[in-house]
Amino acid sequence: MDRSELNEFEAKLSNWLVHGYGVLADDVDGELRITVMYVPSGDSVGSEREQEYWPMTAEIVQLLGDNGVEVSRVMAGPRSWAGAHPDDLDEMEG
Repeated sequence: MDRSELNEFEAKLSNWLVHGYGVLADDVDGELRITVMYVPSGDSVGSEREQEYWPMTAEIVQLLGDNGVEVSRVMAGPRSWAGAHPDDLDEMEG
């Protein structure tokens, strides 16, 4: 990824965070789904603001991590079943 592209992603992320938006990142089949939402304070209501797909590169993952955004891998691959995988249940039990 060239530096100008990375700078664009960095500027977007910084702008969202400066304005108090919450940022979630999900690995969806090798691509990052970025969800940006208003974080309510007091009696105000939160609502989703924007959702984008960003490339899954080491630079982007590091940028997100450096800004406190953890990449969730829950949706990282196709699963042909609903709910937790039996292997996941074994890990939780044991």
